[in-house]
Amino acid sequence: MYLAQQHRTASSFTVRGRPYETGRLQAAWERCRDGRGSVLTLHGPVGSGRTELLDALGEFVASQGAHVLTAAGSPLERDFPLGVVRQLFQSPLLPDGIAAEAARLIENGLAPALAPAWPEPDGTDADVPMRPTPHLLHRLSSLLLEYARQAPVLLAVDDRQDADVQSLEFLLYLTRRTRGARILTVLCSRENMTPRDPFFEVELASRPDHERVRLRLFGHEAIADLLRERLGPDAAQRYAGEVLDLTGGNPLLVRAVVEDQQPGDPGGRLVIGENYRRGVMNCLHRIDPLALRLARGVAALGRPAGTALLAELLLLAKDSPPRALYLLHSAGLFRDGDFRHRSGGGDLLAAMRPAELAALHRRAAELLRATGASAEHVAEQYRAAEGQIRAPWSAETAPVAAPVDPATGPREAPRPAPAREAGRDDVVIECVPVLPGTEPDEPPTPGRQRSAVRHLFWEGRTEDGVEALARYEADHPRDQDAAAGLRTWIGYWYPTLLPGTGQGPRRGGADAGGPFLDGMRVLTALLAGLPHREAVSRAEHILREGRVAHLPIRSLTAALTVLLYADQPGRAARWCATVGDRTGRGPDSTEGALLAALTAEAALRQGDIRTADAYARAAFQEITPRRWGVGAGFPLATMVGARTALGRHEDAERYLAMPVPEAMFRTPAGLHYLAARAGHHLATGDATAALADYRRCGETMARWGLDHLPALVPWRIGAARAQLALGRTSAARSLIERQLDGLGGGQTRTRGMALRTGAAATDPAERTAVLEEAVQALEDSGDQLELSAALAELSAAHGASGDPEQARSADRRARHLSRVSGAAPAPDRDDELSEAERRVAELAASGLTNREIGKKLFITVSTVEQHLTKVYRKLGVRRRMDLARLLEYRPGLAG
Repeated sequence: MYLAQQHRTASSFTVRGRPYETGRLQAAWERCRDGRGSVLTLHGPVGSGRTELLDALGEFVASQGAHVLTAAGSPLERDFPLGVVRQLFQSPLLPDGIAAEAARLIENGLAPALAPAWPEPDGTDADVPMRPTPHLLHRLSSLLLEYARQAPVLLAVDDRQDADVQSLEFLLYLTRRTRGARILTVLCSRENMTPRDPFFEVELASRPDHERVRLRLFGHEAIADLLRERLGPDAAQRYAGEVLDLTGGNPLLVRAVVEDQQPGDPGGRLVIGENYRRGVMNCLHRIDPLALRLARGVAALGRPAGTALLAELLLLAKDSPPRALYLLHSAGLFRDGDFRHRSGGGDLLAAMRPAELAALHRRAAELLRATGASAEHVAEQYRAAEGQIRAPWSAETAPVAAPVDPATGPREAPRPAPAREAGRDDVVIECVPVLPGTEPDEPPTPGRQRSAVRHLFWEGRTEDGVEALARYEADHPRDQDAAAGLRTWIGYWYPTLLPGTGQGPRRGGADAGGPFLDGMRVLTALLAGLPHREAVSRAEHILREGRVAHLPIRSLTAALTVLLYADQPGRAARWCATVGDRTGRGPDSTEGALLAALTAEAALRQGDIRTADAYARAAFQEITPRRWGVGAGFPLATMVGARTALGRHEDAERYLAMPVPEAMFRTPAGLHYLAARAGHHLATGDATAALADYRRCGETMARWGLDHLPALVPWRIGAARAQLALGRTSAARSLIERQLDGLGGGQTRTRGMALRTGAAATDPAERTAVLEEAVQALEDSGDQLELSAALAELSAAHGASGDPEQARSADRRARHLSRVSGAAPAPDRDDELSEAERRVAELAASGLTNREIGKKLFITVSTVEQHLTKVYRKLGVRRRMDLARLLEYRPGLAG
């Protein structure tokens, strides 16, 4: 570590390159040791070395006999109440008695918040459902104060900007009581544009025992010292200035550049290698999101730009670009409004989706033209946009290449194009038999023959494909491994077509045993009955190997499909991002298209609707749609499912009206398509058509021997929902019971969906308990959309059972998750109230009596009572007090 060269004596603490910061820390430590506690905030830009300095301080004070308790905030744990406090009290240094007492207090020390700890920056209430009780704050502080009597205590909290608000409330409570105690609290935080908790900052800054220390970037001397140690004095003298110019003194980037250099290399030039480029990307993706967005804009423009142009390009508030530029410059990432090295902008744009980047270039071109920029700069932006994405036209309707006119934008030659409605993003799917690279005069190599066989099946010409497969096996009798792999691939796409390749009801057949790195074999083994846990383990082994080994992308995408069919969409989504680093990005990238389709499906199963819709469309933009063949059902089904969830039913109908090859229904892609179509029918009120499609899925899966894999297509759950819509509760209950009986461990999403559906067919007295179990399973699965629906139904169940507080809590979570997922918002329960009922409800909640309400609205007392009776029933409340709380929670209910 570049900060690890520390020199400790009995009374001094120094860290290389940090004389100012260590001096302030040393003074604070000495005061603490003498019984004068304080709070010190270390803050600095991304990559400035806050964590390393905090670790070094911990090692030093521990060597001086202090107790060191550490914790770190995380974006993943912001909503985990007292997460940072739990870390502090889980230190192995704490005596067992204190740790056990703290755990007991924390477990029982949270209560529902009547008001947030502090308001949000925009003036709205913070979403803080629980707050620590005064008893908890007092007892935990007392434990630490008593512990500090034995020896000085350092509380070291890293990444404070990502700490949960309950822990921050505890830290404020504690630090108000440590001025006379041997407790030093050091909080590290990263600079950002708008702190999540400005009131914490204000409260802390008002304390007389608080110090704020900003970490400085490295200067010429510190950089030369690091270079001297690795490369020798000559190289240090030669490179120090260049490294400072390249990194701005950012410690993370300085270390990365130093590590890129090879000791003893006489080349005489500074190497800009992989470590530096990764370091820049690391910093950019950890910086404030608005700063990252602005950096993308600068990278797209290819040169510095004024803040007004950047604000217009990126649709930001006018005051945002200056603050974002400050963060980028203070971190050493920018100089004079641009990247310090051209690789930063290029790498940042390479990580963007082609469609998004093309739109950004087009908008840049239009703005530049409007502001009078040079013709070459405008044309450069139009060319960049055209190079990102090819419109999904068929060969017959593809646009003819045309020059770019910087005054008017790109010109296209006339072309026959399908009719498009304004604002729509039509996708034209054609299955044209084209196999690039296999011209008749080319020699029929084994590889080309295998590709030709695959292509025939891919476009649905199964009879021709079977004949081509037979010819290949006859021509290459010794190529048994390749032939077996080809048959395995065909067996997945056409389960019952070839003898011995269908999945059938085998459980743990030959393919299920032994380690292998072929994702397709793992997939077919899962379909044949390989236990889910083992299949997931083998699939992830392949995906891990794929990061370092040159495994075929086809193997990796098959492994991702295993995770989806084993009911692990969260894992699949995470691995999709990793595999994405290996796929091509050209206009005909089949690998990229397959990955985009899998990413879309994983996002849909996690309830991330907008991401699912975007990647499904990208799957048709990565390659021309005619090349999707029978596989078109995969991204098309995801697109239909996403549009249905968004409430855009006309779009879904338009996609379902597109022609697809009949052979698709003989493949798993056809199952996905049928299930998506059934979901659309159900959402639009045609439960009979939905039930027919779901039953067809079930019959097909039973015929193929795949009924043990409900995550492939959970048809019983869909059929049960259709039966409920038709009023057939008994039939729905039977389907759900069969679904639950067949589930194994780990299938939390399918289990949660089944329980949620089954609750509607359950006796009302038992419905709440079933829905609570469904919510737990769906929380574990990560499906935000299904969880939102389950919470909404749980809210209704609580209201019906006379528990308005629990009903409001569940309803609040449901609506929050619905917004996060991007789904169409559910109608408020309040919408059932008539206008007259709304007015009466508001006045009753404000404290007026029935007689006073009648006088104000010029109605009789009897009419007021009738309205209130209906209001109570519709909103699930029993008393006027409950109504007042509900209206306070949802202001504007009464219009």
